[in-house]
Amino acid sequence: MRGLETRPSMSTRKPSKIDAKMTIGLGFRPLAAILAAVIGGCSGVSRPLESASRGAVEATVDRYVAASNEGDADGLTELYADDAVLLPPDHEPIHGRDAIAEFWRQGTDAGLEVSTLRLEVDGELAYLIGRYRLPPTAEEAADSGQYVLCLMRQADGTWKLTADIWNGSGASDERGVGGDSPDQAIS
Repeated sequence: MRGLETRPSMSTRKPSKIDAKMTIGLGFRPLAAILAAVIGGCSGVSRPLESASRGAVEATVDRYVAASNEGDADGLTELYADDAVLLPPDHEPIHGRDAIAEFWRQGTDAGLEVSTLRLEVDGELAYLIGRYRLPPTAEEAADSGQYVLCLMRQADGTWKLTADIWNGSGASDERGVGGDSPDQAIS
């Protein structure tokens, strides 16, 4: 069979398939090169598309922060998918955009600052992990903690929140938005 070669053997035994190795004949090398190029070109999302998606996700988070700081419950609610889940601390899960709207109409916090520690985008899904900080107000002490946001790309290309959870670090947390290592943040 052409394409199989056997290694010379010093013994008198017959060659076996263990001794064989595959080689590509000269006529098949251009075809193999084309096949390798095609397979390499299908190896996932291109960097410009991933970069554009990351930028769009970051812009959604910027709108989230702006709406919260402006007390714009309706603008904040528009960032959620219809079937989103909001998981505030010490509260039952809130299911659906309408219920989330009711939650945010009870009030948003001005002065919200966020720092993203990790942002991953994989096709139509994205998630962020980060830290947040809220300054003290006349009614409440300062608050800081961690958050996770999950987003899904919609049919129109926009990114909507599908899950939103945050929890405070407690009264002893004085690290602020950047944590112990501000250089770790990506935004």
